[in-house]
Amino acid sequence: MRQAILLLLSLTPFVAQAGSVNVCTDADGNKTFQSMPCAQGTKADVKIIETTAPSTHTVYDPSAKTAAYNKMRADNERRQLDRDIRRTENKIVDYRNKMQRELSLLRKKKSFANNNLAGAEWENSISTEMQAVTSKYSTLIASEESKLANLRQQAISN
Repeated sequence: MRQAILLLLSLTPFVAQAGSVNVCTDADGNKTFQSMPCAQGTKADVKIIETTAPSTHTVYDPSAKTAAYNKMRADNERRQLDRDIRRTENKIVDYRNKMQRELSLLRKKKSFANNNLAGAEWENSISTEMQAVTSKYSTLIASEESKLANLRQQAISN
């Protein structure tokens, strides 16, 4: 108990002050610390406390809190921007891979065309389909590349 109270007193910030504490010990040896005199039947000691330690109270500084908040916010925005850039780069790679797979399948399909009028028409339709696939993925890739350029510009300006 005594140690807990001393610990509590040592953690309490002090302003320059002086005072006294009554240390009362009962018949069982239990000590209590109080500002009032001890009751009859207890051993009483008076401890004089003189402290000149400066106050450890911190003054609330809203600008420090705001600065820390703004730094954390900027760091989070930068991390999010980096994630968005990686995600967009991965999308571009995925679109290119998908386009190559689809074109490869269509080329393979085209190789089975017969050397006759029906085969020529089928080969022509496959070529048209290949152009559509290329156009589709080129548009998607161009859109993502534009988005990526904007994200990189934001990263530079931050």
